[in-house]
Amino acid sequence: MDVPLPDQLGLVERESSAAAPAVIRKLNLSAPPEQITRQQDVAFVPVTRQQWKSVLRDADLPGLQRKTDDIVGEILRLRTGSGRTVGKELPEQLRRLHASVVALSTVAEEVSRFSPSRTSAAEQRLATDLARANRGEAQALFTCLEQGWAESAWSAVRTYALAAQAAERSLENAARNDHAGLPDEDVYQRTLGVSAEQLHPGAGVASRARLLAAWAEAPKTLDRRLRRSMRHLIDDSLSLTVVLLHHLAVLALSDRPLVTHRAALLGRDLVTSHLKSKPELTCSVIARHVAREPEMLSSHRGQIAYLDAYYQAEYQEEKARAVMDLHRAVLEADVKRTAVVVMELLGRTVPQGASLATVRDLLAVKDSQPLCWFLASTIRSEWRNANAHEDFRWDPVNSTLLLKGQPADLEEVLDAAIRARAICRGFEHGVALAYAQNASLVIRGAEDSNYVGRDLSILQAAGEARFPVLDIRRHGSLVRLDVPDIAVESLREAFRAILRAAIADPSVERWELRQTSPDRPLLHVDRAGTHAGLQVAEPLWDIADPLPFAALPLLANAMTNAGEPSETAASTVLCLAAVHVVGERDRLSPVLAHGDPAAKDELINTAKLISEGTKAAAHLLEGPAQRKLSAFAEVLAGESHRLKSAAPFKLVREFLPADRVLRRYAPARLPWITGLRDSAV
Repeated sequence: MDVPLPDQLGLVERESSAAAPAVIRKLNLSAPPEQITRQQDVAFVPVTRQQWKSVLRDADLPGLQRKTDDIVGEILRLRTGSGRTVGKELPEQLRRLHASVVALSTVAEEVSRFSPSRTSAAEQRLATDLARANRGEAQALFTCLEQGWAESAWSAVRTYALAAQAAERSLENAARNDHAGLPDEDVYQRTLGVSAEQLHPGAGVASRARLLAAWAEAPKTLDRRLRRSMRHLIDDSLSLTVVLLHHLAVLALSDRPLVTHRAALLGRDLVTSHLKSKPELTCSVIARHVAREPEMLSSHRGQIAYLDAYYQAEYQEEKARAVMDLHRAVLEADVKRTAVVVMELLGRTVPQGASLATVRDLLAVKDSQPLCWFLASTIRSEWRNANAHEDFRWDPVNSTLLLKGQPADLEEVLDAAIRARAICRGFEHGVALAYAQNASLVIRGAEDSNYVGRDLSILQAAGEARFPVLDIRRHGSLVRLDVPDIAVESLREAFRAILRAAIADPSVERWELRQTSPDRPLLHVDRAGTHAGLQVAEPLWDIADPLPFAALPLLANAMTNAGEPSETAASTVLCLAAVHVVGERDRLSPVLAHGDPAAKDELINTAKLISEGTKAAAHLLEGPAQRKLSAFAEVLAGESHRLKSAAPFKLVREFLPADRVLRRYAPARLPWITGLRDSAV
């Protein structure tokens, strides 16, 4: 919009010239204060170029500027009105102008947090430049009004308006520019400093395990990075628990950063406020929300399936069906569920089975609450009604989506669903932040963990064992983990993950690890194997790594469950047991040769623990296989006892029975490693 100059407005009536300053004095209004004074020092949330474009689109700063221009135009038209008209209309227009400038400045401040890659400094400054021009336009207008519509001040209004419009056009161009010639960015590397290979493959529900496995490689470095990028959300003193770490990492990876961060902040502040004023009510509401995790997981998997169907569909009609399914699922599940939590926190009861229209109306009543307005903005009645009544179709002749006969943009409906989903996910992050920052106020009731909570504990256990998981599924007492292909080097971590997972969820009877390569058999450990392994591991968790000692009974059990003969299972266990004894002896040989008593004690202790693990594995087999393992366990125990009084240097050439066993039974046969039967160890 072009702001009119004085000579375009006609002659000035003295009455209106005198009325404007009087109105301003009566309202005690002044131009909006400056809020944004810097750019580079506040851009601390790293985002990819694609995320940055999403930030600009969701911010819609050009749209906010046009609202300001419209209000300024309406105020300028009052210049030729009567004093009565000015006195009647100007106060409300000034309030609208003030609110418009504050809104744009607030959103520009949000945008200024994000630091995009492959972006010029000039482009990063656009939000700040627009906010300054927008504020300058309003300030110049207020100055004009205070001077009784003085013509000498009008040029400043137009100057700022033109500067704002220039920034507005630049922002629109930046949001559209796709930088097609540039290579794809790794969002994981950009936001978290972790490669896509570590985090991307697999289902989102299992991302906790992959994140923790990656985090374990450089925890201090990655902690600092996450704290720096999330300093608007967390205090430096706050401990990054596993739960909080996961929420912040998922937030960093959001493909709609602006709305997700905004919802997280609003959710954090709302829950924090109510934890301080009404802790019992707040904790009760959140507990009921957490109890619906199974429904939330089911909805999440469904939404991912709809998105996959959309991107894989060959025909537009199929895409339209997938988008409408996604839109319905997000609104009926995520939005409605989140709205119920927010309304209950605010003391309003949402009727059981309330329609989306009812939920929207309840949110509208609380429109002074930013989070309520934010959620309400996701519900468009005309789309929802057409979707609910299956009154939609793809029109192949005109290539458009028809909702109740009215054309709609398919991409716009998809975008609205993704935006609504991001808002609800942001709220979940905000709840976690509020609980972490106000732990002393949280009232925990009797824990009645649902299976989703237990799944998360399993994934945490696997991640802490540095074992990535691609997905997790349950069937009765069976838990199946989809995992990357297992190598000889990662087999120990696989068994460690199973042991820790068995502690996290003792109700599981069978554990199955399904590898990525379809030709590899399942690694299947049942309760007998985990029980035997835990008996070996239990005394060691606090003082030493119980692996590989505790892995030996799991190995015997897994070999049996893979259909291997008892003799093969025993040979594999003997080979790996002997490998560890010989390997430890060879590793410690240099210090043993120099008479180090600590090295001697370490080697003897290792041999004793291998003996215990071998004995536990023997109990899971029968016949000759059991006797072989028991005999080797006894030999190791006897050697350990005999060598107690020996000089350290003599142990360099001891434990010869382990050498003989290794020569006889190597290589180990591990059916899960290559799909063959002779994986050498």
